[in-house]
Amino acid sequence: MSATVLSVAFHTGVADPVEHALRLTRKALALGSRVLVLGTAERLGELDSQLWTADPGSFTPHMRWSPQAANESRLQRAPVWLCSEPQDLPTEGQAWGMPDVLINMGVSVPGQADRFAKVFEIVSNEPAARVAGQQRWRVWRDKGLTPVHHAFS
Repeated sequence: MSATVLSVAFHTGVADPVEHALRLTRKALALGSRVLVLGTAERLGELDSQLWTADPGSFTPHMRWSPQAANESRLQRAPVWLCSEPQDLPTEGQAWGMPDVLINMGVSVPGQADRFAKVFEIVSNEPAARVAGQQRWRVWRDKGLTPVHHAFS
């Protein structure tokens, strides 16, 4: 286990993972954190739209993370990174300005997830998502962490 992760919180039974990720992102930004959101391309597309239009006149600066975008200066300024492929998470050499919060709407724990100070695992109320969430719980427990559970239903 890396000494970086301070806490892992599982939010289970989430009816709308995208809306939930949006709320968590805004809370993290209000506390001065930078955020990397991991999920399917479809869910990230929905979140991308919400970051533009969730509230009238609001915009949350964000950018799609990709290894090809790693050297773009606007990525360094963006407080929210959206990433659809866990294997494409930033490596140590690409991690300048690396976010300190991971919001995971994906199905697995990415290998580099233990580099974040705070991790939120979002688990929807769909049966397949619950099974994947249980597997992610075991991964974190095997890393020596005790995740905190918050049920939403």
